[in-house]
Amino acid sequence: MSYQIPSDEHITEALKKVLTAYRTISTQNKLQMLVKNELKTTKQEYGVSGHRLRFLALQSGLVDLEIHTREGDPHKALTKCPVCGDALKRVKNLTIWGGEVTIEFSCPSCRYWTGKKKRIPTRYVFHLKK
Repeated sequence: MSYQIPSDEHITEALKKVLTAYRTISTQNKLQMLVKNELKTTKQEYGVSGHRLRFLALQSGLVDLEIHTREGDPHKALTKCPVCGDALKRVKNLTIWGGEVTIEFSCPSCRYWTGKKKRIPTRYVFHLKK
């Protein structure tokens, strides 16, 4: 079975229809399945990855993203956001001796953050933005 890769606009339109119908979608896989079904109504088989769909949903401003996480390796350094790929911003605090220490990393684009214990995304819940 062959499939086509749809344009970003085509995916965003299908995403908008799915979100207005369901309002909250509990997993990225379920969102991917619903969007693929919405794209299939055009007699053409389309494929879209979960990562691309999540990225377009965040970029479109249609969703509020709820990120469920688990603890990961605290020694592994993060430079990019694992949710959207943007650079992480360091949140610093002053020590009592006047030095600075990084207490957490946060993403300015999405609501991902991590502290001393690394948080690894495991599940995404998509809510239609009000």
